[in-house]
Amino acid sequence: MIYNQEFFDAGIDRKGTNALKWTAKGLMQEGVVPLWVADMDFACAEPIREALVKRAQHPCYGYTTITDEDAQALIGFWQRRHNLTLKEEYLVMLPTVVTGLRACVQTMTHPGDGVIVQTPVYGPFLSAIQESGRVLLEARLKRDEIGRYTMDYDAIEDHLRKGARLMMLCNPHNPVSRAWSREELKALLSLLNRYNAKLVSDEIHADFVHQPREFCPVLSLEEARENVVMLVAASKTFNIAGLLQATAISRDPDVVRMLKRYMERTGASSGNIFALEGTRAAYTNCDDWLDGLMAYLKENQKALLETMEQLLPQAVISPMEATFLAWADVRAYHIPHSEIGEKCSKHGVALTDGQFFGETTGEGFMRINYGCPRGQLLKGLQRFAHAIKEA
Repeated sequence: MIYNQEFFDAGIDRKGTNALKWTAKGLMQEGVVPLWVADMDFACAEPIREALVKRAQHPCYGYTTITDEDAQALIGFWQRRHNLTLKEEYLVMLPTVVTGLRACVQTMTHPGDGVIVQTPVYGPFLSAIQESGRVLLEARLKRDEIGRYTMDYDAIEDHLRKGARLMMLCNPHNPVSRAWSREELKALLSLLNRYNAKLVSDEIHADFVHQPREFCPVLSLEEARENVVMLVAASKTFNIAGLLQATAISRDPDVVRMLKRYMERTGASSGNIFALEGTRAAYTNCDDWLDGLMAYLKENQKALLETMEQLLPQAVISPMEATFLAWADVRAYHIPHSEIGEKCSKHGVALTDGQFFGETTGEGFMRINYGCPRGQLLKGLQRFAHAIKEA
């Protein structure tokens, strides 16, 4: 199989598969172009499909053992792609990274503790804190005139000084497309260490850092102490989110033990038959698909920027350093935020509402998923422009 522009341009028909992206009630109607939830409209790599079909052909689907092979597939991938050395004893399997966010809040803090997040940020960061009886502490990202975001270390330290015990980091950052640099992460870890605070880093978009930027795993830094957890998954990278498998990684045996105990207590098991098969195949045999995808996404970025410059010249797209998600500021068009979604629906396009990432920091913003065939992307952008410019 050759994973070139022709392959990704072809996309895939997802009708009849109960795909959330195409069938979400209240959002998706017949003919609406979906540029919202962060999964991609591409066929996954052939070795993943082959692995699932092969296992399905054996007509018994009983309880399944997680083996060393599952751990070694992940370990090998992170060594190969990110030069990060891991050990099997660092790993805790989870159904999803969101499960991991909630598990870490529950096990690494106590009710009433403050937890720091950098808004705008992926919505489940906020709910994981608020629904656990912890206190949400916003250290809002700073934004410059071209829409690029940076960390506000003063705001973080102010929360730490007042007793915050944990920070939750999005690395790379969703939705603002930042690939945090080694220097930025070292400065953050040094600050957290000064106050003996813990860190949970969601690194699910690790494989979507675009050249010339480079991805920096937090556990690759000497400042990362035992009280640091990375959350990772093959789900975004290889478009297999429906298989439900992720991993928490920590060098701290106590943290690993607490997370495993929490998972047992909640019954949130992972590693079902097909998740294991598909994830092993993804981590071991699909680098060529990923390389082809990254080249295609880079061209989609160019198409997105050119189209937005032509159709919505006053909109500001944050520099796309990472992910397959663009953060669009349309405040210059002076549309009440509550009306943006309605206008998009009227014009047949679905995007993710910016306030999902923070009520204040997301107002006037929309997130665009460009992980789709270019024709679909351009059609959706044209409809988005019509919606925003509607009198």
